[in-house]
Amino acid sequence: MPTGEKTRFEEILESSQSARDFVAEISDDWSSLALLSKQQKPDHDLRRRTLLLPQEPSDLTEFLESPELDSLRANYSTTKHRYQGGDGLVDSSDVKDVKTKDAIFRSYENLLQLLPMVSGDSAAAFGDFSSLHKLAEKNGSSQEEINKIYSELRPNQDLIHQSVHRTLLASLPSLQHFIDRARLGKVELSDVRRIFYLCRDQLKIMRASFRDLDPQRLADDELIRVHGTHLLRQKWTGAKHAYFKSSSFADCGNFFEGPISERCVEFAEYDSNLYCLANLVANRSSTGGFKLELVKDAVPGCALAIVHADMDTNMDNELSAIAGKDNASLPSQLAKDACLWSLLQSSMTRGFSHQSIENLREASFFGKRRVGNKSYLWFAWPEIEYIQEGAVASTEKPGQ
Repeated sequence: MPTGEKTRFEEILESSQSARDFVAEISDDWSSLALLSKQQKPDHDLRRRTLLLPQEPSDLTEFLESPELDSLRANYSTTKHRYQGGDGLVDSSDVKDVKTKDAIFRSYENLLQLLPMVSGDSAAAFGDFSSLHKLAEKNGSSQEEINKIYSELRPNQDLIHQSVHRTLLASLPSLQHFIDRARLGKVELSDVRRIFYLCRDQLKIMRASFRDLDPQRLADDELIRVHGTHLLRQKWTGAKHAYFKSSSFADCGNFFEGPISERCVEFAEYDSNLYCLANLVANRSSTGGFKLELVKDAVPGCALAIVHADMDTNMDNELSAIAGKDNASLPSQLAKDACLWSLLQSSMTRGFSHQSIENLREASFFGKRRVGNKSYLWFAWPEIEYIQEGAVASTEKPGQ
């Protein structure tokens, strides 16, 4: 309720006995309605996520005082023109491999069918997974096609390859993990929530990668629609995240409140970067968990995204090699991870169009750092000055 209306409402209650009686009557009615619902045992995932909320945020002092972050402070500058989409787009006709192109289009159509089945008013959201199970079984062949493509992925800065890699490697592996659970009849209520977020993000990332995949929805994505950090906190706090055969739990630490992107296409770009870092860290965590942090003001003019986890030395060395200058020569089993880092690097040149990848790397606009037994990955993004009007994303449309 706006401040003025709230003040007026309190004045009416203070001066009018009939108003107070009316509010008391409404309260009694709502209490009676609450008693009509069946009592259910709290979902274990809900309990776990609730217990995360009162935890103290991480102490990032040592990381934020590292030489890399000092370098970012000394060299940070923002572009005059904020990312508005288009730079990372190609036409699907540019994809020469027919099987890959067909698999991408088929996957997109399948996900359009899936999204309403896991929305807040769906049967699955209320515990009836039968329709979700049938759809997951029906669309299994499409994912089999994509699985065959994975073995051929190698790092490449070409925009066509980048669009394919972003489509296949950012949020899709985790989404497919939960769809497989639905197909096998192992899905839980908390999985439905995760499928919804992943499906929505995957659709946006795919549209932001191929301009002819869904032109009408892409045009809507390119409109001004400010997105806030609360959207990221909602879907990542306590979320189960999977990257191929590995799964872990995410937690949100330090999180500033405010806008993070101006358009859906920019939010898709940001989402893709977070998924890339989460995939790299989650796959190597020694505790089965990792943390996301969104920090503002540590570097003036910059919103800093940080993903970190406890990691043993061998895994940290592997991560260092992936985040190195020359990761194209890594063993084949690390090729997909090298693609993730390549995606981040390419994205940074869209977020900071006045800089080259080499300059951004040297100035620590993105990077990897070891602090104690923790491994950190991060990227900077131009901040949006907090404004009261429009600082929260419009999310009335399920696909947004």
